[in-house]
Amino acid sequence: MRILFLHGWGQDKNVWNNIISKFEREAGAIDLPGFGKEKLVSKNWTISDYAKWVISKIDKDKKYVIVGHSFGGRVAAEIASKNPKWLSGLVLSAAPCVYKPSNKTKLKILIYKFLKNFVPSRLRGLFYSIDQKNAKKLGLYNIFKNSVVYDQKKSLSKIKVPTLLIWGEADSDVPLRIAIDINRLIKNSQLRSIEGATHNSFIDNPNLFYGYVRSFIQSI
Repeated sequence: MRILFLHGWGQDKNVWNNIISKFEREAGAIDLPGFGKEKLVSKNWTISDYAKWVISKIDKDKKYVIVGHSFGGRVAAEIASKNPKWLSGLVLSAAPCVYKPSNKTKLKILIYKFLKNFVPSRLRGLFYSIDQKNAKKLGLYNIFKNSVVYDQKKSLSKIKVPTLLIWGEADSDVPLRIAIDINRLIKNSQLRSIEGATHNSFIDNPNLFYGYVRSFIQSI
């Protein structure tokens, strides 16, 4: 069985090197288009487009477990919702598959929409978040916008393969409450949290993260 790792937004495949090195079985990661060494295909891609691209890279004669973090987790969940025959299991970490903005985020959105009517377009960048500014700089702004508001509630309920959710208890980017919602939506899923870990729990506590993934794969 192969293990394919998908990285998060603003990262590349090398972020998984430490985790991959711990596996004796066939494990690897790829750069998603627009990140690392993989060229951007379109400035308007959606999560669905990324999922189709990853599927095109899969050896359909092999069995796979996909491990996706954050943005890569969104893509992995989209793939799993199609229930391809080659997919044996799914691991999601800090994946914002459920669009459930906090009250603070909702307020920021309202303020921005209000200011759009009065602030010239050339000055609107002053109100962008760091992620928005970086996305704009890299030509990924439309992809970023498409991804942030994409709600996968309906497609999550279609996932049939065994699924493991690994979350950092101190994740402020994608809080644990999102993982709890995803856990409810995916019937055959289990949730494991890592105390003290933040958004990149596989970096904060690589040994525990690896242990969770290894045990999960051995169980399916």
